[in-house]
Amino acid sequence: MRVGLADSLFIAKRGGIAISNIINNSKYKAFLAAFCAVGWSFAYPLIKVGYGEFQIASSDLGGKVLFAGIRFLCAGLIIIVLCRFKHKKINIKVNNDYLWLFLLGLVNTALHYMFAYIGLGYNSGARSTILDSSGSFMLIILSTILFSDDKLSVKKAIGCVLGFFGIIISVYQPNTAFFDNITFKGDGMILINAVFAALGGIITRVVSKKINMLPATGYSMLIGGIIMLAFGLIIKPESRWNISFNGIIVLIILILISAVCFAVYNELLSNYPISEISIFNALIPVLGVVFSSILLNEELKWQYICSVIIVAIGIYLVNMKNKKVGV
Repeated sequence: MRVGLADSLFIAKRGGIAISNIINNSKYKAFLAAFCAVGWSFAYPLIKVGYGEFQIASSDLGGKVLFAGIRFLCAGLIIIVLCRFKHKKINIKVNNDYLWLFLLGLVNTALHYMFAYIGLGYNSGARSTILDSSGSFMLIILSTILFSDDKLSVKKAIGCVLGFFGIIISVYQPNTAFFDNITFKGDGMILINAVFAALGGIITRVVSKKINMLPATGYSMLIGGIIMLAFGLIIKPESRWNISFNGIIVLIILILISAVCFAVYNELLSNYPISEISIFNALIPVLGVVFSSILLNEELKWQYICSVIIVAIGIYLVNMKNKKVGV
């Protein structure tokens, strides 16, 4: 199991129930997947709060990537330390597994979040959260192609179409030409981030069959964090950060969200068909819009509300199972 930090936060092992048993018990699957969705939907607006606290400008590419690198480096270290404390080894058996581990860190952490942090500086938290949900549909489509336990169905196809339609609505502005409102720095970066998120989910499933996923999650975050730190330092922030108590608290919360949610979610992907877990990502655009309204005072635009409803229905259809009716 790979919920080092989640283990300590939710369940004491001396209570008689091992964390691995909870992950493997399908009755806890819904709660854990929903917990991850809530955490990630909270993270997007919180990142923008962090930009404000540290005074990182939307144009400050080096500052944003550096901020992301610190977050994931620390999250990875937390998981690795807890794995050492609990004597959980990564169990790499062949040299090729090191390449897969590096690929997981590069794609699922570095590239995924580098583009997310860049795009978020040019987009609202609500709109970014909705656009990011496109990664769920990409992941499901790839999963049905690559894995035998996920089969493509008419409901999944309709769900994906609805999902992408909902995303299009989220970027539409009345009384303007459609493409006038779309920016590569904002919408483009978030969509590229979603592509890498989907690829990262596929790589996670592959890696989970080769090595112990909890320490692998920690090391992949460490690798991704180092890559982003190096990239941010090479570019260099535009100005010195304003270090404040509130800013440190925001960063700590983001670190904990990464450590807990990625550890839990990656373990779920390694134990269940991807589509059974992705359904709960429908909560991310819904709650992301709500949290952005609360934390950032962003307007709850009508197209956001329509979009999150359509996206939620789409993800539900993609993952809805056919019921067998007796005759």
